[in-house]
Amino acid sequence: MKKILIVGAGGIGERHIRCFLATGRSRVWACDVDEEKLKRLSETYLLGGVFTKFSEIELKNFDGVVIAVPAHMHIQMASKCAESDVPFLVEKPLSVDYNGVDELISMINTRKLTSGVAYVRRSIPLFKRFRDLSRYGIIGNLRMGRFNCSQDYRKYRPDYQRTYYARTATGGGCISNVASHFINLTQWIFGEVKHVCSFYDRLEFQGVEAEDTSIILMRFTEENALVEIFLNQFQKPNISEFELIGTTGNLRYTIEGETHRITLCRSDDNIWEEVVSAQYTRDDPFIAQSNNFINALEGKDTLPTSIEEGKKTMDVVLTAKEFQERKGYIVLPSDSNR
Repeated sequence: MKKILIVGAGGIGERHIRCFLATGRSRVWACDVDEEKLKRLSETYLLGGVFTKFSEIELKNFDGVVIAVPAHMHIQMASKCAESDVPFLVEKPLSVDYNGVDELISMINTRKLTSGVAYVRRSIPLFKRFRDLSRYGIIGNLRMGRFNCSQDYRKYRPDYQRTYYARTATGGGCISNVASHFINLTQWIFGEVKHVCSFYDRLEFQGVEAEDTSIILMRFTEENALVEIFLNQFQKPNISEFELIGTTGNLRYTIEGETHRITLCRSDDNIWEEVVSAQYTRDDPFIAQSNNFINALEGKDTLPTSIEEGKKTMDVVLTAKEFQERKGYIVLPSDSNR
């Protein structure tokens, strides 16, 4: 049984606790500054113990650490793990800026330390199949991609105004919180990004400073492939649909409730044939990710997203925000100026 420390007892921290326990391969401890949260978790789950001060924990007592605190704290805590030679998995995004990131990567490489960023969708077997199918030539040469993940976030996180999500400085907003998942997936599928442009805004949410809507466009080095990531967090339909467009067909990944499905269309009759489907609960991907981490600790596997890859995803996140801030777009003249 591996001894795992979960740092952060919010929504994602609790999911990590539940899912590591569900593997049957680990004992779990929790750390958070909020004693009421720790009390509730201790009453709900069979924990090995709890801590309120991360700085006072002897990390070498654990086989691995999962960092599930707001993003502006990630690098500081990950660096403490690295200094202690303790493997870690850090939630996405890797950070909100570059402070300490290269130093962390250098430490990891020098110590050959098991570590990664928790882009959980890369632990879903069907997403791996989706990627593999696109590379096996089933749709010819891969030229474009279209990723849409939109729903009413307020339904699933009614406390969003009181969490890290509310402020850009803590990693909030739809780009860091959601789009980064799909930026990471596109990098996994398409390779290196060379051009980025974007629009984003807070069109509907109240009581937060961060954006609830974004459209990000990327050009990749390989084949000059173009990809759009479209999302908003206020619409009523819950849509998760990802399409890869090749020279001989299109491959589509859709999620409807617990059903994940890959379909294929290779003619202009617009008939989509099912390639494969699977059922996943909301916890299943996190259980798979937990098993990935434990396998990596046992030397049987590597983590899906390395810290260096997490930095490349962070590059796109920060560039997308910078593009709009710099007004890289062209403003059309108004009627009064014509």
